[in-house]
This record gives sequence, structure tokens and C-alpha cells, in this order.
Amino acid sequence: MHETTRRRFMQQVGAGAAALALGGAAAQAAPKTKPNIVLFYFDDLDFDEIGEYDPVAFPTYSGASELGLFREDMNPWLAYFDCPGIHTPHIDGLARDGARFERFYITSAICSPSRYALLTGRYACRSEGVCADFPPGGPVNIEQNAHLGPEEQSIGKLMKAQGYHTGIVGKWHNSDWDGPYGGRVQGVAPDDDPRDPEVAAKIRETYDRGAAYVRAHHGFDYAERLYLQNKEALGIPTSLQVHNMEWLVEGALEFLEAQDEDPFFLYFASPAPHGWVGSGDFLNADPLATPAGMLDAPPKGMPSREDTARRAREAGATGRLMEATWLDDAVGAVLGKLEDMGVADNTLVLFISDHQNRGKETLYEGTHVPALARWPERIRPGTRVDALCANIEVTPTLLDAAGADPSAVETPFDGRSFLPLLTGGADAPDAREGLLLEVGYARAVVAGDWKYIALRYPPKLAEEIDAAEPNTYSWDGVARRVQQATRWDAEGAVQTPYGAHKDFPGYFDRDQLYNLREDPYEQKNLADDPEHAEKLAEMRALMTRLSADLPHAFGEFAQGGDGGGAE
Repeated sequence: MHETTRRRFMQQVGAGAAALALGGAAAQAAPKTKPNIVLFYFDDLDFDEIGEYDPVAFPTYSGASELGLFREDMNPWLAYFDCPGIHTPHIDGLARDGARFERFYITSAICSPSRYALLTGRYACRSEGVCADFPPGGPVNIEQNAHLGPEEQSIGKLMKAQGYHTGIVGKWHNSDWDGPYGGRVQGVAPDDDPRDPEVAAKIRETYDRGAAYVRAHHGFDYAERLYLQNKEALGIPTSLQVHNMEWLVEGALEFLEAQDEDPFFLYFASPAPHGWVGSGDFLNADPLATPAGMLDAPPKGMPSREDTARRAREAGATGRLMEATWLDDAVGAVLGKLEDMGVADNTLVLFISDHQNRGKETLYEGTHVPALARWPERIRPGTRVDALCANIEVTPTLLDAAGADPSAVETPFDGRSFLPLLTGGADAPDAREGLLLEVGYARAVVAGDWKYIALRYPPKLAEEIDAAEPNTYSWDGVARRVQQATRWDAEGAVQTPYGAHKDFPGYFDRDQLYNLREDPYEQKNLADDPEHAEKLAEMRALMTRLSADLPHAFGEFAQGGDGGGAE
């Protein structure tokens, strides 16, 4: 590790640096009108894919490499950056002019449940889709099944009730993949020509049906430029399976240009980078290709991709990292439009990742993500928020910003507003007892410097796993069993998501305890260490308390009940 990097890491993590204070002791004056709101939610964005965060102090593949934790046999398809010359001036500017979260978590590090929690303020286990697959009272497996039901309370409906004009562009991913509104095109082959009239009609019909469903049932006045699922899962020809940020930005600008008197809420859900920066090969992708079919002309509103690449190179970014600047240009185009409209000062902008790549589909620090906020009228520049915050708190926070009482909603939130933490108000909430995370057959709690992870299979599945042959993916050859997501490949061998067992030595352990300050990369499971028996008991008791109101059974921690389940 470079000496400056080692010193920075020790100062910020190993030496236990003091928590960063909130910027400003007193809240700034409240705006005279309701704020406009723009919510960016980027897919799989890591700490080392924007310039604002230290990629070693905040766990990433790049940091793992710097610290000597990245071996040659670890996830070779997930890249780390030797020299992260990231050029993301607009995104970094959000932190400079507003706030940076130090401990922002996603309660489920998978695309669909992450979005469900964001849009509803509720844990994914409560979703209509999950409860249909796993009835309340029994065990639950949370993967890509957190579909948002048409009658469920969600952010679009709530903001409309506050007088907002609402819009969404980008990745939806909250409808049943194989249902009539899931966006999967039928009867089209991967090598079909998307310009063939018959093929184009099937694509457009499926897309329009899904977009109309989002408008009709989820509270969005404007629902366009959508990726109803991941581009690879849409059943469209391979030639259309590309990220097209220009297409999304053009739709976002179209929505903004239509605004007049009412406050607006724009949900910009970027489907990129999805995987890691550089995976999309954006310079070679066809700018006319979209999940709704081929365009007749390139979208407008962003710099050319060639110009993006030029500026990235001039700033020192390597070829793979130029895509980060492309994503930044998309954010910059929206921010620029807010300035042109004269509404930037009274617009709350949130920028969040739906989860990281390292630890994706697990409960490790892939749940810990970049998150930034800017609201010039209320948030002091350079604010740092060190308190635990999460995506289940975004919807109540936006309601709070709009002047509504989050506690008055019909279906109670699992999260609470973190707005006072951003504005420095005297009514900032007390430090939360802890935060619950969930995925697969596992749950975790984070509190202070500690994380506890518990895996509790339902009895029948536990018997099948224990009777199975040794896991062919065991990181050290020991016969171990899959932990947080349960999958089998075509040969019947147990799989782990993205080779996570290679990143996390305790992956298969059914009880895990980590000191995040001393071990932010979660390499040493302390659950069996007698010196930490008291802390283990404390965290287990916390999990019992935080699980009590949830609808499903979970080992010795929760018996399950209605728990305020899906409407």
C-alpha cells in the first residue's frame, strides 16, 4: 500500500478518528414554498466510482487491493482500480455544496428489494411480492421478489397527495418479471433486427403497457424512458441491451421543462453502471438503442460521448473509468436545468447508490453506499452526517421536506426522517438503537462500530443443505454451506452470489460478529471469540427487538405475525 494511503486509512479507520460533525449548529431558515425534489438512485455504484469518497476507508474492491485483501482468484470479472483517476465534478459538487453521508445503508443489497425499501419506506419483507411467495408467520427468502403491489403506499402517491407533479425515468424493477407489466417481450429472439416492423411493434407494445402501469398504479404523472427490468432481462434483441444515459436525460429534461406552478418530484433511477464502471463500454454502444426500440435520432441534452471521454482523459482517468464521467455528465445535465429554471436553491437533490458490487446480494458492507444531498436553502455546504441512515428513511424524509408529517401516513414507515440531520436542526433525532438488514435467509443488525449477521434456514432446507456434498465453491476447501442467498447451478452445485465467499472468509458461518471500525472489510468473524461474548449477546438481543414487528419467522429471533404486512 502507498504510504499516504496507509496513513489516511489508519487515521480515518484504524485509529478511530472522531465522528464528523454536522455542518452548522442551527437550522437554516425554512423555505417559503415547498421544495422541488430530485432523487438520483444509481445502480451498483461503488465508493471508488465517484471522486468524493476515500476508496480505502470506505470498503471497495480498490481498497481491498490496496490493503492486500484482493487475491488473484477473487472475482476476476469484478475489477478494482489501480489508479482511480475519477473525474466526477458534478457529483462531487453535491457534497461540496451540501452534505455527505458517512454511514448510509441499503437494507437489502439486491436491486428489487432495495428499490422497494426506497419507494415505500418499509422493509422488503413486507412487500406484496415477498408476502405472496412467503406468507407471513413462516420463514422468508428475500431476493428479486420484492414486487410493489398496485395498492401499496409508495412515494409517487404520497408526493402527489402533497401537491407535487411526479416523474420517473430509468430503472423501475418493481414489477413481476414474468407478469403482464414486467416489461419482458415475448416472441423476440436475441439476434432479431429491432428495426423489423413486427419485432419493433412487439417491443413497443410491451414497453408501453409497462409504462402505463407505472403511471396508473404508482403515482407518477410522467413515467417515460424506463428500463422496466435489467436490460438483459427484457427479452429484447441483444443490440438493444445497452445503457443509454442520453435517452434518460432527455426524458428528465422533458419532464422538468413541463413544470410551471406546482412543486415537482423527479425520480431519476439510473440503470448504470450495473456491474461496475466500465462494464457498459459506453463509447461503442449505439446511442439510438433503447429498451423501447430504436430511435430515429440521437437524444439531446448531454455532451457527446467523445467529449466526455476527452475530458475524462485530460483529468487523468484511465479508459475504464471514463464511464464515471459519463454518469456524472447525466447528473450535471439535470443540475444545469435546475439552474436554468431558477429553482436550484429550493430543490432538494439526493444522490444514492442502490448497493455496492463488493458484497452485493449479501449483508456485508455492500449495504454501505455513497449518499449525498444538496439543498442550498437548508443544507450548509460541507455538512457531514455520521449517524446511521438508510434507504427506508428516504420517503419519510421527502415527506418531511414537503412539510408533511411522516407519522401520519396510513401505513407506518419502518424508517424515519433524517432531514434534521441534514439541516442541523435542534430536533435532530437521537441516535438510533441500530439498523436491521435483510437478504436471502439472513438478517443483520448494525449498531455503533459493530455488525452481527445471522443465517437461519427453515428446517427442511437446513437438512437438505447439511446433507449435501461439500460446497464446490468453498474458499479454503472446507465443507461449508451457502449462506445468504441460496442458489444451485445447472450441475446442482451450491453457488454464492458473485463469489462472495472469496471476499468474506466467514461467509458460510451461521453467526458472525464484526468490529467495523477495526475491520471494515469484514475479514475476522469474532462470534466464537470468548472476549466478545458479551457484545455478541447484546447484538443478538438487538436483532430480537428489531425483528419483533416484522411479518415472518426468523429462527429464535422472531416468530412472525402480520407485522404491518403488505396492504
